[in-house]
Amino acid sequence: MDGTWTLADNDRDAEARFSGLVQLASDAIISIDASQTITFFNRGAELIFGWMAEEVVGNSLEMLLPPSARAMHGEHVRRFGESPVRARRMGERQAITGLRRDGEEFPAEASIVKVEVPGGYAYTVVLRDVSEQHRAREQQRFLLEVGQLLASSLDMETTLSSVAEAAVGFLADYCVVDLVDDDGEVRRIRVAAHRTADEEAALLLREVEVERGRPHLISRVLEEGLPELVSRVEPELLEELSQNEAHREVLERIGVASYMAVPLRSRERVLGALLLLGGQGRRPFDEQDLRLAEEVGLRAGMAVENAKLYRDAQRAIQERDDILGVVSHDLGNPLQAIFIGIEALDRRLPEGSDGTAYYLSAIRSSAGMMQRLIRELLEVRRMEEGQLPLTRRDCRIPALVQEALEVSGPLARVKSIALSNEVEGVDIPPLDIDGDRVLQVLSNLVGNAVKHTPEGGEVRVTATPGGGEVRVSVSDTGPGISAEDRPHVFERFWRAERTGGTGLGLGLAIARGIVLAHGGRIWVESGEGEGSTFHFTLPQAD
Repeated sequence: MDGTWTLADNDRDAEARFSGLVQLASDAIISIDASQTITFFNRGAELIFGWMAEEVVGNSLEMLLPPSARAMHGEHVRRFGESPVRARRMGERQAITGLRRDGEEFPAEASIVKVEVPGGYAYTVVLRDVSEQHRAREQQRFLLEVGQLLASSLDMETTLSSVAEAAVGFLADYCVVDLVDDDGEVRRIRVAAHRTADEEAALLLREVEVERGRPHLISRVLEEGLPELVSRVEPELLEELSQNEAHREVLERIGVASYMAVPLRSRERVLGALLLLGGQGRRPFDEQDLRLAEEVGLRAGMAVENAKLYRDAQRAIQERDDILGVVSHDLGNPLQAIFIGIEALDRRLPEGSDGTAYYLSAIRSSAGMMQRLIRELLEVRRMEEGQLPLTRRDCRIPALVQEALEVSGPLARVKSIALSNEVEGVDIPPLDIDGDRVLQVLSNLVGNAVKHTPEGGEVRVTATPGGGEVRVSVSDTGPGISAEDRPHVFERFWRAERTGGTGLGLGLAIARGIVLAHGGRIWVESGEGEGSTFHFTLPQAD
């Protein structure tokens, strides 16, 4: 009847609306009967699996599952049917794997509900494709692995080889790493192949030399610094980008179906290229793959730059050490001749020759300073090589402290600085140490304290045994050390600009090396305008 609304009409209308919503849902909604035959397949399922509903309805659910999962999945459905549970939500089931029409397997989450019907149960599954979420997690894991590999070594070729191996384990069938030398030539560092790929082809690809004047797979990367993605490689393209006939044959043997190339970049400079090749059996590379490869290239480029800086620093250190060795050796003999000459002149000096004696004293002082500087340079070199020799014997700390104070006594008297020895009377057992080396530490610390303390100030030396070690402290009433300078005081060749010192900045570095060689610690406590206290410890014998 026209215009008449009935309950039956309402039911049909609600059913139609519900059916429309089910069809429009982006998740796959699939119904099966007790024999696991598909009875319903919505539009979302068509988009996810690639099959049309009419191609699927009436067939077994197994056609949507990979062969390895079919038996297990059938058993899961049977057990669910026998259980008292009416429904299982997403997250309550184990992860499942679906099979698309093109043969691609994909991860999925699903919820399932059963309805009792004559002859058994009918089941409806709501399935969600989680490929993108799974892919994103795997990419983050891969980037974490790459970051750990890049941080594991400062050897450039070792690091890049590790990254190439990781790439073929996750991203590509073949990975080629090329670097640009300082003269602009391209040097092939590594060609890695997936375990299922053609290793012999990888070896042949390793021998291919890249001529920058000819088109090649990484031309755009090296010349413009831009990434390149080719999702579908045509034979004509391989012909165009092959360096020579042998190169083309290798690429054909590999069966390159898609490729992408990204720069190894540091700041604005292209250091090389990362070339990733996908074979016929691999999913073609897409924009998401390219973004991931770019991130790898960026991190690898930074690692290459750091490795180059480290290599240059090592070369500079080696050159410096070579010069130090030559200088130390070549200056040693002339200095000895100067000392011998001074002693000879001093013995022959007539009585009352004050002027001549003054100049001889100045020459002796200057020669002594040169000798001390050479000794400091050699000490630093020994410490860097881990070859600082120690001649251990039982020594008393109070005696070493007194000797160090006596060495600095003349300068302290000139500046009216009080030297306070608070070690005498402290019960300190003899220590098994290299007395000459420890005296060098004490002389350095006391000498620095006297030098930086204003006239009328005080320098105190204390010692405290306990905890299996002896702590020696040298305190002064000088201007103190700023918070900015404190982290650097024990560095080699470092001097605070405001002190205007004339040394090489090696004294405290040598003191630190000697203390560490004894198994002790050394540190400073200070603040601007509050004076400074240098502490070091020496272990007591067992």
